[in-house]
Amino acid sequence: MQILQNLSFWSKFFTVGLSHSSGFMPHGTCYLWKPSLVTLHAVSDLLICLAYYSIPAMLIYFVRKREDLPFPWIFWLFGSFIVFCGTTHLAEVWTLWHPDYWLSGGLKLATAGISVYTAIELFPLIPKALELPSPAQLEAANQKLAQEINERKQAEAALRHSEARFRSIFESAAIGITVTDDQGYLITANPTLRKILGYSENQLTQMCFTELTHPSDIAVDWELFQELFTAKREFYQIEKRYLRNNQEIVWANLTVSVLRDSDEQPRYAIAMVEDITERKETEKALLQYHQHLEELVGARTAELSLANEQLSWQASHDSLTGLVNRNEFEKRLKNAVLTSKSLKQSHSLLYLDLDRFKIVNDTCGHTAGDELLRQVSNILANNCRKSDTLARLGGDEFALLLYNCSLDKGKSLAENILEKIQEFRFVSHHQSFSIGVSIGLVLLDYTCLNVQDVINAADAACYAAKNQGRNRVYVYQKNDKELSQAQADIYWVKAVEQAVVENKFQLYFQKVTCLEKSALAKQNYYEILLRMQAENEKNILPMAFIPAAERYNLMKLIDRWVISNFFAFLANLLVDLFSEDNYRESIYAINLSGESMNDDSLVDFLKEQFELHQIPPQLICFEITETVAVSNLNKARQMIEEISDLGSCFALDDFGSGMSSFAYLKYLPVKYLKIDGQFIKDIVDDPLDRAIVKAINNISHIVGIKTIGEFVSDEKILQTIFELGVDYAQGYAVSKPQPLFKIKDYELGLEK
Repeated sequence: MQILQNLSFWSKFFTVGLSHSSGFMPHGTCYLWKPSLVTLHAVSDLLICLAYYSIPAMLIYFVRKREDLPFPWIFWLFGSFIVFCGTTHLAEVWTLWHPDYWLSGGLKLATAGISVYTAIELFPLIPKALELPSPAQLEAANQKLAQEINERKQAEAALRHSEARFRSIFESAAIGITVTDDQGYLITANPTLRKILGYSENQLTQMCFTELTHPSDIAVDWELFQELFTAKREFYQIEKRYLRNNQEIVWANLTVSVLRDSDEQPRYAIAMVEDITERKETEKALLQYHQHLEELVGARTAELSLANEQLSWQASHDSLTGLVNRNEFEKRLKNAVLTSKSLKQSHSLLYLDLDRFKIVNDTCGHTAGDELLRQVSNILANNCRKSDTLARLGGDEFALLLYNCSLDKGKSLAENILEKIQEFRFVSHHQSFSIGVSIGLVLLDYTCLNVQDVINAADAACYAAKNQGRNRVYVYQKNDKELSQAQADIYWVKAVEQAVVENKFQLYFQKVTCLEKSALAKQNYYEILLRMQAENEKNILPMAFIPAAERYNLMKLIDRWVISNFFAFLANLLVDLFSEDNYRESIYAINLSGESMNDDSLVDFLKEQFELHQIPPQLICFEITETVAVSNLNKARQMIEEISDLGSCFALDDFGSGMSSFAYLKYLPVKYLKIDGQFIKDIVDDPLDRAIVKAINNISHIVGIKTIGEFVSDEKILQTIFELGVDYAQGYAVSKPQPLFKIKDYELGLEK
């Protein structure tokens, strides 16, 4: 039924189209109503119409789905244009049968209008559309965007890592760290700052830094803080005081920097807080100590001023007597020598050496000796002019410089001093002592060369006064033989003293050969000899300096130098020799002077040296001359016995030189007797010398003493004393003196 109705509609449709009641022909008439042709146009227009209607639908769908599409209105305009175009094709189908050409024309007019409008709108859109990126550009942009995204992710990862590291540093930092806003309120604080201030994090993040600051420091800190946020400074550093939660003061070194945002605007402040309380307390203590030191320095300065004055005085004066000392005296003497040359003035110099001073010093002690020197100084000062210079040169030696004083007047003043010293009596320990003074007088005039020559001349004159019997005045005169001897003695005395101090003595040895064919021959015997080294490095024999040393009591000094230095050498030598299989003990002979033999402290000195160097005493034999022994027989016997008790033995040297009686040989416990060389050197040709040597040798053997022949200079002398039965021989025919270091070869039988 429905089909019939549809067929009726289309039949009527097409029938209506075929009538011409309207005065117009249907459009199909133009196609001669050929079914195929009409159908072709109708189907074509319908298909075009269908396509034109479907395209806008798809455009509308596309635009609705792509809201980000550029120029979306152009799609709506294109859709409307296409719809109108499709409608005109639908009108073409309609006019095939119904000639409503006004309707068709109207539709075409509308289509034309919207087409023109679309063209007009499309024209300015073309440049804009051309500006849109191409697919290649979009691809490049996408790649760049992907790279930027990747870089951003990496930056974000690095930022997270940096933030984590900062947080780690922030949390574990040894100093306090806090971040504040621009109003000074704390945003965060690390554990160290919380520990410094004694607050929890919650408490601190609700506080402004001014609440934590000592009232006296708020103004300065706040002003500097404000300058951070007004671009006046990037950071500031100050020392300030914080208040802990218990109101204790904490000193801190504060460093504050500004933190900016991406627009370079200051947003926050980060503060580094270093606790310096302990340092401040130390500084305070140091300041107090410094103030105390300043007070002490002030007091010390006053003391030093006084001390400097005292030191200045002490530098030029003798501390014991208050007189001018040697250094100051020599300066004044130098000026006097200059004036004597330039102004033709004459001065007198007295060189004074007290006599018998040593008796007081040894009897009553050094304290009494010092008091004696002070009293003598007063006597000298009271008997010279105020303008003169009185000095203590050292020990018991004084000097008096008499300005503008002739030789006669100087001698008169010297004799007056001599008289006053003779009248003086020194009392100590209920004992009264009289002393004297030996005075050397020298005139200073234009002929004087220099200070040292003047002093040497005065010293020599004083020595000459002592040599003439002491307690007298001796006037220096040029070309004086006695004075020349005194000057020579002075030279050797000073040379000996210098040699002791500077170790300019040298030790030698000379082997003494045993002539017996017995076990005794297995024991070596050496005499230790002394030499002095001169400036030209040549050796000076003892006969040059020993006489002066004996006259001026320096032999004890020499003896002790020899003993201590030889013992030190022997100690090292024995260490080496004890390790040798062929070593046998030897005897080492050391000479002792008469001064040493009269020295009661000698035994104690020897004990000390034996113990210090660990030297067996039985290896040492001490030699004394016959003259020394006979001059004080009781003292010599006592000293020999005391030293023999230590384990050492004695030899009597130069026997026969004094032609003394043989009787005292029974009295002296000596082991060896050295026959004086004056009887040995001519023994081959002189029957008397031969008889004397034979007598000495026989008597010595009777009392149990071994004999040694000195000055054995050739084989004939050696053979002669051997025939006489002398036990030992010493001289160049046996062995020459050798430096001490070579003795080891002799001990081991390696000598050439």
